[in-house]
Formats: sequence, structure tokens, C-alpha cells
Amino acid sequence: MDITSWRETGAVPITVLQLKGDLVAEEPLTTRARAAFADGARNIVLDLGDVPYISSAGLRAIHTVYMLLRDADTGEQPTAQSIASGRYKSPHLKLVKPSKNGLKALSTAGYDMFLDIHDSIAAAVASFT
Repeated sequence: MDITSWRETGAVPITVLQLKGDLVAEEPLTTRARAAFADGARNIVLDLGDVPYISSAGLRAIHTVYMLLRDADTGEQPTAQSIASGRYKSPHLKLVKPSKNGLKALSTAGYDMFLDIHDSIAAAVASFT
């Protein structure tokens, strides 16, 4: 898996992590996200446009990134009820263009209930407030 990163400036500073290849291990993504977090990233876009397959380990990696950003948030924490009802979406992690198979894995695992999924990096960047 290759991961490229850069910063975008929207309403808040945003780090984009562009993934290429199957997401089948936790380590590459979580290591890169933790390094970005250590550098001050608090809002991340994961570009999944070139990720044909997401395994359960890949889902765990995405969840780890979500938890890293959520735990650093001093605002109101989501409840299981607000996530299940669709009232909560992560304000700090956005996904872009998962493949058909990737989207199926994300929705089967319920990630689409608390993570916004966008068609472009520009749309994801614009969604941060």
C-alpha cells in the first residue's frame, strides 16, 4: 500500500491521506495517521479512490484513525444511539470515493452511519466547518 499525504486549507487545516492499493493491514494507515496527528493534524480526509479492496484489518485501521481523532476532540462525544440513528457524523474524519467493494465493506460494518463519504477531495475538504 502506498500512502501520499498533503495539507489542504479549508475552514480548518485538513490533512489528506491518499491510499493506493488494497487496504488489508492496519499498520501502514495507522502509522501514517498517528504521525500526522503528532504533527498536529486533527482533521483527516482518507482518499480511497484507488483502494479496490478493504479487509477487516483495513476496517480496523479506519476505525483506529476515527478513534484517534474522536478521543482528541474536546466537544460532545457521540453516543451509540446518536450514531445508530444517523444524528452523528464524525466532524474530523471524512472518506472519499471508496470502490464498490470498499463501500460494501464500509456499509456492512456500519461505518457509513458515522462517517461522511464524498465523491471528491474538494467536496470532503469543503464539508469541514
